[in-house]
Amino acid sequence: MKHTLAKFALIALPFLFVAGNAHALAQNTTSKKYFDENGSLVGQQIRLCTALSYHAGNVHTAYSITEEVPCGANPSLDYVVPGSIITAYTLPASLTISNACGIAQCEYQGVAEPDMLLNQGWTWLNLWQ
Repeated sequence: MKHTLAKFALIALPFLFVAGNAHALAQNTTSKKYFDENGSLVGQQIRLCTALSYHAGNVHTAYSITEEVPCGANPSLDYVVPGSIITAYTLPASLTISNACGIAQCEYQGVAEPDMLLNQGWTWLNLWQ
C-alpha cells in the first residue's frame, strides 16, 4: 500500500505544477486606451483571447476608451460608437470621441483583436493593472 501511494504521488506531482500554471481563455479581447485631462494619450492595457495581458504608459487615469471583441463563438457585444468596437468611453470635456479615436487609433468592426499601440515610446509589461 505504501509503495502504491508513493508511485501515485510521483505520477501526480508533475501534473500539479502544470495545473498551477494554466490560464483560462478570455471571453473577450479588451483594450483600454487612457488619456490625461488635457486629452493626450498616455497609456494602454490589453488582454488578448489567449488571456495574455499587457500594459504600458499611465493606466491609472479617469479618462479612457474601452474596445472589445468577442473571442471565438462568444456572444456579440453592444458597441456605443457605430462601426467601431468601442463598448465604453469617458473623455475630458475638451475631447470628442472622433478626436480621441484619431489620437488613439481606434479599431473598426471586423478586426479579430485590437492592436497594441507600439509607436508611443512606452515600455510594455506583462499583466493587466
